Amino acid sequence: MTCQDNELLLNRVLIDLARSFLQYLAESWPWVSTDAGSIEQQVLVIAARQRQDVSDIAQLLTEREYFVDFGSYPTEYTDLQFLSLQSALPRVLTSQQHIARRLADAATSLRAAGDLPGADVLTAVAAHQQDATHSLTELLSQLAKTSPAIL
Repeated sequence: MTCQDNELLLNRVLIDLARSFLQYLAESWPWVSTDAGSIEQQVLVIAARQRQDVSDIAQLLTEREYFVDFGSYPTEYTDLQFLSLQSALPRVLTSQQHIARRLADAATSLRAAGDLPGADVLTAVAAHQQDATHSLTELLSQLAKTSPAIL
């Protein structure tokens, strides 16, 4: 891979994070019962941490003088309005699992290409996103205990 290929790969995973379903959910304010308000806040904290990972990748790309493209949300997300947090979280988990795999694969590719700084950033981000996946799994379990099933 060339340097340009490395930056392109970094930007692709940045878009995956910046326009993830978790980010969309954080901006769309899903319905949540009053007894589960703290769970919603925890989801928003996880989304904020993901935005920090986006920032870390963007900073690396900026240092390399690469134009950062933040992308746009997939159009299929626009069909997912007015959802309860309980019904949206399984979709977020699926998205997070995909992101974690993509980050790990990208880190491996960058390491094989000799881009150790890029690989290190993505390895750290992948670990953060794997932690986010575990946290979201726990929150879904908590949410199921506190709220009635509402789609």
